[in-house]
Amino acid sequence: MTTHPAGPTAPAGASPVTFHDHLLPGITAGRYRITVDQRLPAEDLPGARFEPVRQTVNVQAAQFRLDPSWVHAVYPAAHSQGSFHRLLPHITLDAATLPWQREPFTAGTRSPVRTPWLALLLFGEGELPGDPDALGATTSVTVGRLLTGDPAVSGPRLDPNAVDPVLLDTPCHVVDVPQDLLAQLLPDPSDLKYLAHVRVGGEDAAPAEGQDGPPAPDAYAVVTTARFPREDQGRYVAHLVSLEGHAPPLTSDGKPEPDGKHVRLVSLHHWTFTSCPTARDGFGRLAERFTPDNDEHSAAPLRPAPDPGTGLREDLSYLLEQGLVPMTHVTDSGERTLAWYSGPFLPRVAPELPRPADGHFPDADGLLLHEPVTGTFAVGYACAWNTGRALALADPGFATTLVRLRHRGRLRRATDRQYATYQRQLYGALPTGAVAGESPREVFEELLRGDAADVLATALGVPEDEPRPRAVPAAPVPPRRDVPRHASTARTPSPDAAEAAKWLARLRTLRGVPFDCLVPDQRMLPPESLRLFHVDRGWLDALLDGARSLDRNPDADTATDTELDELLAGHGPVPVAGLLLRSALVPGWPALRVEAHSAGTEPVRVIHNEVLGADVLLVLFDRVPHSLTISEPPQGLHFGTDEEGEVVLRRQGRGDAAPPPKRSVPAPMARPAGPRVLDVGKLAAVLARELAAEIAPRTAISPAEFAMQLVRAPEQLTLTFGGTRR
Repeated sequence: MTTHPAGPTAPAGASPVTFHDHLLPGITAGRYRITVDQRLPAEDLPGARFEPVRQTVNVQAAQFRLDPSWVHAVYPAAHSQGSFHRLLPHITLDAATLPWQREPFTAGTRSPVRTPWLALLLFGEGELPGDPDALGATTSVTVGRLLTGDPAVSGPRLDPNAVDPVLLDTPCHVVDVPQDLLAQLLPDPSDLKYLAHVRVGGEDAAPAEGQDGPPAPDAYAVVTTARFPREDQGRYVAHLVSLEGHAPPLTSDGKPEPDGKHVRLVSLHHWTFTSCPTARDGFGRLAERFTPDNDEHSAAPLRPAPDPGTGLREDLSYLLEQGLVPMTHVTDSGERTLAWYSGPFLPRVAPELPRPADGHFPDADGLLLHEPVTGTFAVGYACAWNTGRALALADPGFATTLVRLRHRGRLRRATDRQYATYQRQLYGALPTGAVAGESPREVFEELLRGDAADVLATALGVPEDEPRPRAVPAAPVPPRRDVPRHASTARTPSPDAAEAAKWLARLRTLRGVPFDCLVPDQRMLPPESLRLFHVDRGWLDALLDGARSLDRNPDADTATDTELDELLAGHGPVPVAGLLLRSALVPGWPALRVEAHSAGTEPVRVIHNEVLGADVLLVLFDRVPHSLTISEPPQGLHFGTDEEGEVVLRRQGRGDAAPPPKRSVPAPMARPAGPRVLDVGKLAAVLARELAAEIAPRTAISPAEFAMQLVRAPEQLTLTFGGTRR
């Protein structure tokens, strides 16, 4: 059971993201005692009162370690470098209730909004004694040792008896923070609620398999730090730490505790990045490289570009423009010669590949095409066939399923042929009106509909005066069948056929195909480039034919091949076009959004979206797009100020009913001469006062409204293509 606060807040414009103050679990983590007491209305009766039943229940939640799969994204990205001095780093968690599953500090805090037990702290070089270079170094200790305490540091005060004994021997990561530094970085306990919120975005959510209707929105918990990186270049490490069991770092007079001990904090997740104000690695600056007339960085068709000044003949340059790459080819006799290779991605629409009579290529030799310009072979389709066969052999599950499917199909075919032979031998002379291929029962019923009933009645001695059953009129004769009725093709697909078709459908979207087969020359995709292409349907067919060639007999497996073809047709459209993006945008924005539209406003369906390697993104479409939009993900919204260090006020609420404020306020710093820490409480009061004319007058705003005012709108780049070459 979870609860949302009333009145979610949406950012300005048509954004699909809404903000909530929190997403509270129905019960926080801890140990509870449940007591059940039952009494009857008449207490004077014997046995009217029962003894109460008590049961102790442990509600468990993450406490000393965090599952890495729960981290949806971090910003800035791990190990990235960019101009981040105006942005507040943050972490996005898939577990939307996690920041509110426990209580912070030892005495708790009084606030109408639940205070999170997690905080994101940012440390620069030379600040952490155990990590002076801000490389993300931590100390590993067991949970039992952490709870026992170290006299040299101030650790969390938690009851070891309240912790699962299994966890006491498990390791956890800790960092020791100087007390005066922690007092500067950590806001007042009453202001911590502004640094965590819940973000719900429905546009990127995908429906579950087998689910009908619109997809359910995804909810993410976001924890933000209050510290800006410095304006000069430097490396930083961000730690998501636990505040459970700690005392607030400041005393009542605003000074740190006098003991001067380092505070030992549990680090649940950490990452490093480098802030460089002069870096050109921001989203906008990286995306601008793909605009037209930007040399090799601009969006262009995927083709091998010859080096300038090579003086190639016109016919060879034409082959390169068509997407063919010259490569060394070793023939069956061992000779080394030149051949031309083309992968599935071409800068043109490929002509239809002629297919054999049965629709499937039996081997790769039949796919070696003669290239008349140079008198050599084009080996692209043959390589596709061999690649599909190698991938099928490398997957023992698919290979076993396909072979079993073919053997069962042959057994069924042999049974049908044997039954047809037996039927012809036993019922070679069928009565008039009978249909060849019918079962013996059907033949007998056909005989009884005619004069055979009277003949049988006389032979069995049935009296003449007894009423005899009236002959049933003959049913319409169905069209002649070549296959016995028990072997009808309208049968339910077998599990093996469904599984094999599903595997082939995934292969058709090029999942698992080596990247060298897709892009044979690295010069076709230089760093920081965007390349567009058409998908060669013949290459995909050759790839699938190679995978289906295992234990295939063209004469005996016709029915099995037909069944697979029918199932494949129901697994969605075939890729027609796509793009390859090689850029720092791929690792820097893991949930990068790519949208395409046709000549009108209709969106183009994305069939496949996959990150290949460290910095390459592959996107396949069901048709050729007319425009392309690359944008930051909604869940990756950034927080910070503009270039002048001010917070631009945003409209509150949904739609266009309320006009935008069109004003901004300076972001107050808690200690201007210190580590650039935002005064969260003061900024919240200023924002509430400035927005009082737009919302109901109050002295403070909610965490969701606070986060919305600090949002830096996601950037995007839209490219329009005038046409495609054929």
